Amino acid sequence: MAPWRNSFRFCCFIVFLYIPFSIQNEGFPGFGFDSEFGSASGKILIKGGTVVNAHHKEVADVYIEDGIIVSVRPNIKVSDDVTILDATGKYVMPGGIDPHTHLEMDFMGTQTIDNYFTGQAAALAGGTTMHIDFVIPVDGSLSAGFDVYVEKAKKSTMDYGFHMAITKWDETVSKEMEIMVKENGINSFKFFMAYKGSLMINDDLLLEGFERCKSLGALAMVHAENGDGVAKGQQNMMDLGITGPEGHALSRPPVLEGEATARAIRLASFVNTPLYVVHVMSIDAMEEIARAKKSGQRVVGEPVVSGLILDDSWLWNSDFKIAAKQEPDILFFISSSFII
Repeated sequence: MAPWRNSFRFCCFIVFLYIPFSIQNEGFPGFGFDSEFGSASGKILIKGGTVVNAHHKEVADVYIEDGIIVSVRPNIKVSDDVTILDATGKYVMPGGIDPHTHLEMDFMGTQTIDNYFTGQAAALAGGTTMHIDFVIPVDGSLSAGFDVYVEKAKKSTMDYGFHMAITKWDETVSKEMEIMVKENGINSFKFFMAYKGSLMINDDLLLEGFERCKSLGALAMVHAENGDGVAKGQQNMMDLGITGPEGHALSRPPVLEGEATARAIRLASFVNTPLYVVHVMSIDAMEEIARAKKSGQRVVGEPVVSGLILDDSWLWNSDFKIAAKQEPDILFFISSSFII
């Protein structure tokens, strides 16, 4: 088993009713319930709720032993040593999996505010029971980056996995990719087409990376923005004295995401490898992905909640704290076919 995989077993059904819990943070990461919810026998029955799965929903009971879901069906009969939770009138559904997080990430002189404890505790409170974080290499070294993130994750409180970013290319990186796949359980690699001067890679590296992913049976992922265009747009905003949050949208119009998305899709088609486009934020990019999928290419577009519910007008809010919290959006129109 890869060293970063949490070994504890966790009931991954979320009940939409109040269930108090406590988080253990001593030794190996774990999860525990307080006495009001706990069961001395390790047996729990969630009774009478509306169980929601990918294919259907039904009123049923969920029986759990030692953190493992044993049975999901109506009217389960249990012995007296089982703790029973009445979920009548409530939804019971699998815990969410967030496939794209950046906990305690060092980036261009800053660090994301949540670490593996605070970020995961917040996720658990909201019904997310597993996530996949991105390992950033150290000076291009995948192994060094992996070791750093294993250390960061020692304060973990829930299940997690890793993607790996690729920020440079040479034979060492190519060999380390194989180690990540075969020894450390990482089978998805992200290439940044944005962030010029930091994480951005060129098309030559992108092609090499796609080829290596194909040979390893790994998934290639891209942050698709034209990094040169964004850098030019940022300089234009600075020259005009536009330094507020609104400059973020003005410096990176949808055409730059659309161009990079189209380029990545075509290069992946050339190599004949599947492609995962992270945090799709514009109609331009969405249409490129939809067009590729309709042609039969294996492309996945990752939706983001902020992109689905916000528009860029928030970036012009007179309250800086409100404006600075916003993300760019799928501009102007949102189609139900976006989840692609």
